[in-house]
Amino acid sequence: MTPEQLPYEVQEFERLLAKPNSDPTGFAGFFTGGEIWVARVPARLDVMGGIADYSGSNVCEGVLGRGMLMALQARTDSTLRIRTMQMTGKRGLPVETRIPLSYFTSGDGLGDYAQVRELCQSNPLVSWAAYIGGSIFTLFKEESLKVPYGFSMLLLSGVPMNVGIGSSAAVEIGTLSCLNAYLNLKLDAARIARLGQMAENHVVGAPCGIMDQIAITSGRRGRLTHILCRPGKVLGDVEIPKGTGFIGINSMVRHSVGGNPYSDTRIGAFMGKKIVNSIRARTGRSPVDYLTELGVSEFRKEYLPEIPDSIVGSEFLEKYKTHDDPVTKIQPDATYRVAGPTRHPVEENERVLKFIDALHSAAKGDESALAVAGEAMCGAHESYRDNCHLSVDEVDFLVDAVRRRGAGSGLYGAKITGGGTGGTVAVFGRFDALREQIPQIATEYSRRVGAMPDLLDGTSPGAVEFGARRYTFGASGWRGTGV
Repeated sequence: MTPEQLPYEVQEFERLLAKPNSDPTGFAGFFTGGEIWVARVPARLDVMGGIADYSGSNVCEGVLGRGMLMALQARTDSTLRIRTMQMTGKRGLPVETRIPLSYFTSGDGLGDYAQVRELCQSNPLVSWAAYIGGSIFTLFKEESLKVPYGFSMLLLSGVPMNVGIGSSAAVEIGTLSCLNAYLNLKLDAARIARLGQMAENHVVGAPCGIMDQIAITSGRRGRLTHILCRPGKVLGDVEIPKGTGFIGINSMVRHSVGGNPYSDTRIGAFMGKKIVNSIRARTGRSPVDYLTELGVSEFRKEYLPEIPDSIVGSEFLEKYKTHDDPVTKIQPDATYRVAGPTRHPVEENERVLKFIDALHSAAKGDESALAVAGEAMCGAHESYRDNCHLSVDEVDFLVDAVRRRGAGSGLYGAKITGGGTGGTVAVFGRFDALREQIPQIATEYSRRVGAMPDLLDGTSPGAVEFGARRYTFGASGWRGTGV
């Protein structure tokens, strides 16, 4: 890549390296004269699939123009020094913490996930460090690494947090990609994604599927990525039809996959799978590993009538003992919706495949297929709202604003993304319609909420496509080369 082709976050990092004292937040002095290794990863746009990933669905993901940069430099002591600097909105002071690597050990070896999770959650002011520190701990533990020194790690983020575009996965994959390059581990994309998910599940404590980590690791500039989450495999790229694209509208309603609505929906889906398998056992059939192994008509006819709309946790535990999900816990006194969360992934899997087929047809010249793809997105949103109760009024307003304009206007469809409960809306349309009408929708929305929503567009390389860069200091200053 030429300097002009490098993602914005890399250009900004190189500017700060060249003139470190020009940044008032204290970039100067963070790094010494030793070599620096850099990885850069994008945010992702969940075009189709979303929360069906943990039920083994097909999903279709895009990569956005914004991303995060992770820079690493080895230290002479056994300390992790972690600093984050936000590049979106008004720049504020950096946030920093230090973690002695001895905190990750227990006796003669590495500790366990519960110990590190408790450590990272013990001080709310630095709980953000779990994404970086937890990824490092997971890498060391799962790959049986022993590194006798620590690292200084700088995160430059151009991605707003908690808006449903995979910011947590970006931090994890950026950390792992940087260490993979520096330590020359030669981990492949699938392994990096899996380690990122493990860090989020076991250290951060968020019960996410693997969709975000794979999309950010394996995504390619200007393409969508077709992933089968059983447990996680890239099936190939999906061409975006000529003259069309996707954009995200940040609803400004903060979203989190660690909150109760998301976790409860996941628990409901796993309860549903347990009930499905009990029905199958009754009739001498083997259990399904994933709900999405079932076809829609089979599910509706044979299983849905026996799945309760809701159930109290203690009642479910008394009858079934467990829901077989290692990353969520049923609360005995809580009431969980079951039928809707179980139905969603089965039907969503079919919608995703229909969406991908429509894009393939549109790419070959069938313009009517663009509206078919858009309707699949709108159907996904309705299921988030009605089956999973994971939408909010603000997001519904944005989706309805797109639907009112209709395919004839060049806006084909829209849906909530990721874990829902706020966050970002993905919109599919012709480039000219997106340029003209999305600002109009944003203005309408600002009158409703009192703030102009952030628009998330563009495209950029995934972690593997970007690779890594190494910076060395010489007589002419810092020089970076691709690795």
